[in-house]
Amino acid sequence: MTPLLLGVTGVLVSIGILLQILFSDPRRAGRQAAMQLPSVLLYAVAVALLMFSIFPDSYADGRALGFSIGGAAAFVLAFITLSFQWLARAGIRDELEAEVRRAREEVEQLKLRLTIVETAQKPQRLQRTTRTLAFVRQDRRHRLGIITGNIANVTGVDVWVNAENTQMEMARPTEPTISGTIRYRGGRRDAAGTLVDDLIYTELREVARRTPVAPATVFTTTSGALADDNGVKRVLHVASVDGSPGTGYRQVADVGGCMRNVLAELDRLNAAGDQLRTVVLPLLGTGNGGGDPERTAQIMVEAALDYFRAHPASRVRTVYLLAFTDLEEQIVRLVLAEHGDISSLERE
Repeated sequence: MTPLLLGVTGVLVSIGILLQILFSDPRRAGRQAAMQLPSVLLYAVAVALLMFSIFPDSYADGRALGFSIGGAAAFVLAFITLSFQWLARAGIRDELEAEVRRAREEVEQLKLRLTIVETAQKPQRLQRTTRTLAFVRQDRRHRLGIITGNIANVTGVDVWVNAENTQMEMARPTEPTISGTIRYRGGRRDAAGTLVDDLIYTELREVARRTPVAPATVFTTTSGALADDNGVKRVLHVASVDGSPGTGYRQVADVGGCMRNVLAELDRLNAAGDQLRTVVLPLLGTGNGGGDPERTAQIMVEAALDYFRAHPASRVRTVYLLAFTDLEEQIVRLVLAEHGDISSLERE
């Protein structure tokens, strides 16, 4: 056997093994049989080269598609025929594995819905800050995710989104809201913790000069003291609730537009030279606005995915939804798990 043929055989077998390892990834369960075909063909050619190089006088013949074939071609045909028989059996196994996987997913979703019903009776604030990533099918560039707990404890996310009203009136610093938290923690404080320089509030009043603004309008400010304390580079304020005298606040109709406008503003800032890769948003309009959390999460997830489909080169990498309570976490987790474009959820 010549070194050249030996080398070619080794390369073919090595590529076949690498492909087989790649295609055996558990996340490809349910379609592994069909994906093994390239490996099978490489093995067939490699075995034929090996056999007829070591035993040049060996011979095999047969018929295929009405043609007579012999030598190495017949041997390859025999090997492929046996391989396809094995693939057919593997295909049946794949179908069974896919059915089992779907059944397990349905059971998990039912369990989650039951937990949501129970938790809805008395939601609890989440004390721990955890992160979960949701991977998008056929999109290696972008991801969705969940961050739990108080936004004041979130670090390392480039952009915080403030769910503001159409008057762009930030909440008082003492109010237990995201707007109040951003206003207080973004300002300059004295040693006693008293707000002495209302940085973000003042800047927002300057950029949003004429109010009320249209629903889903987005304004950008600097992050004030949040830059040093939490690593925040920018704060985006989106008009996600509308208020009127005597009736209070209500969620705006175009929640999806809020999400799309936020992502469009981030891409505009990135094009201008910023490096904004991650963003966290609350469930817009579900607090004082009274919006339904599950419906809101569904709209926001779909809007983010739609934006990334329309802008595949978007420099935004990860969009996190903030879950302040255990109920919100379970709702967002269920929405992501049930979405057909989400392949898996993993703790970061």
